[in-house]
Amino acid sequence: MSDDAAAWWRRLPQRPATAAVMAICVLAFTATLAAAISSSATPADAALQSIWSLGGSETVLVNLGGLDLTRVWLDHEWWRVLTTGFLHGSLIHLALNLTALGSIGDWVEHAWGSWRTLLLFVVSSIGGCLASLLWCEAPMVVGASAGVLGQAAALWLARQFGAPGLKARLAPISVLSLGLLILLCLGLGTVIPGIAQAGHVGGLITGAALGAIFMRPRPLWQKAIASLVLAAALLMIARLGSAPTWRPQYHAMLGFRAVMDGDLEAARRHLEVDPDNAVVLNAIAYKLAEDGIELELAQTLVLRALALEPANANYLDTLGWLWCRRGEARGAEPILRAASFLSRPANAEISSHIIDCASAAVPAQ
Repeated sequence: MSDDAAAWWRRLPQRPATAAVMAICVLAFTATLAAAISSSATPADAALQSIWSLGGSETVLVNLGGLDLTRVWLDHEWWRVLTTGFLHGSLIHLALNLTALGSIGDWVEHAWGSWRTLLLFVVSSIGGCLASLLWCEAPMVVGASAGVLGQAAALWLARQFGAPGLKARLAPISVLSLGLLILLCLGLGTVIPGIAQAGHVGGLITGAALGAIFMRPRPLWQKAIASLVLAAALLMIARLGSAPTWRPQYHAMLGFRAVMDGDLEAARRHLEVDPDNAVVLNAIAYKLAEDGIELELAQTLVLRALALEPANANYLDTLGWLWCRRGEARGAEPILRAASFLSRPANAEISSHIIDCASAAVPAQ
């Protein structure tokens, strides 16, 4: 983009929709951070860690409206597709998205006004959430990036193929730079773990479709038909994403949720569909160890998980804690210490298992 296109912060007071979305994101992150710090045993560490991760604060994000996929699938909390676009998992995550939102939203609002800018962001964000549900890419998704990419796709189309007057208003924008920015975002999603790539693609496609409706003057009936087609497509994706049973991750996520809910029978049913899912294998084993039941089965399950990921600290911790529960503290200690060594930064739960191991044996029945 040109120098003029880059100075978005100077024009922010004249961009109420963009400013409002950014303000909501900042307020939501402030609330998330406050809740994470107040619930942490080490508030100073939690505050420092929030720069790059709110790890361990998943419950806070879920309570504030993060897209926990299982809560949509099982509890039908579809309102989460509206709220998750305003939440972020770290200060860096927030800063990157606010910068992109300010830069892109500035020109979208200049092109189409406040209401269409807000509509583009919200509908693109919803499209990204629905794609994440359909693809089952991560247990929880947060962030404004799907909405921003949708706005970027609409802006690129308008700059390249829009009506002459619209193209003239967007003349300071470089089509090449904007296109490369979009490709860069998509490229990063393929190489950096944890990025909701399906959400990015869903937001991009949704924004492009809505932008195509906006970018040229058309009769009202044509716009109405195009809008209905887009709405029908999103509803179809929502219907498919409400239970994507053909995706192994769907059963893995529901299996883990079943373990957390204490429904081990349901967890085992999901495990039968995806028998090599180490996360669910370990989750069931740990739950059995915590409850002090079926410890032989628990050992079989966690050993299967370790065969898939031998250096996973959490799985080693489960095996060590399981041995503690069986009264084999001497054998458990080196396993737990290996888990502690592999876990960086230090894991408080593993440390507590080392301390409590000698007294954790399940009483003989």
